[in-house]
Amino acid sequence: MHRQRVLSALLLIPAFLLLVHFGSAFHFSLLISLVIALAAWEFSRLCPEGTDASLSLLTILGALGWHGAVVYTGGLAGVGAAMAAAALGRAAVVRAGFRVGLVQGAWIVLGVTYVAGLLSFISLLRGLPEGRQLVYYLTFTMWAGDTGAFYLGSWIGRRAIAPRISPRKTVEGALGGLAATLLVALAGSALLWPRLSWRTAAWIGLVLAVVGILGDLCESAVKRAASVKDSGTVIPGHGGMLDRVDSLMFAGPVLYVLVWLAWV
Repeated sequence: MHRQRVLSALLLIPAFLLLVHFGSAFHFSLLISLVIALAAWEFSRLCPEGTDASLSLLTILGALGWHGAVVYTGGLAGVGAAMAAAALGRAAVVRAGFRVGLVQGAWIVLGVTYVAGLLSFISLLRGLPEGRQLVYYLTFTMWAGDTGAFYLGSWIGRRAIAPRISPRKTVEGALGGLAATLLVALAGSALLWPRLSWRTAAWIGLVLAVVGILGDLCESAVKRAASVKDSGTVIPGHGGMLDRVDSLMFAGPVLYVLVWLAWV
């Protein structure tokens, strides 16, 4: 398991960094579209009332429609496009003879909002003038937090941070993740934005660390409701796509707002 985790990271991280460095904002948005499609598919399969092809199709179509509209038109148009995509998808699956119940319909709306509504901000970050630096900063801080939480929690973790949601996530692991995020945030700020004071950089790192932990716990709550350990198996050693991007989903919008407020 640990070997698979390391091998997957060694393969995927360089590929991701190369795409960010050499690819355009459009190429990056295509990558995020793929991530959103996989995450939406995994989310649809976690529906407590069960899932079928229509639920997965509607969730994926709605999520991709939302992302495309937010990236290329922005604002409330993203909501309208998501609704239009979901309506077209529903018409298609109903015509094919599928049915979507009330609970499943609510799950679709939740999935589109949760997955695409949050991950779309990462594409928006890449489209900003300092987009590459922002994506590097976001991903490295969140990866550091996930890694610090995983290893410190595995070594010395004793007290569960939220036993009803995720008994294996510990206070010690959360503190390790917070410390790792803070260190990388300070180093990244010094390299990318030396104009920032260390206090501002520390506050930004602390905020991202906390929302990253909340993102992890939120996804754990969804998996708990579905009685599964991982959201999927698409990334060997790491679980599903949702397992890999849960902290990014919460931290991306927060970093975007901080940039908008001219904190970064």
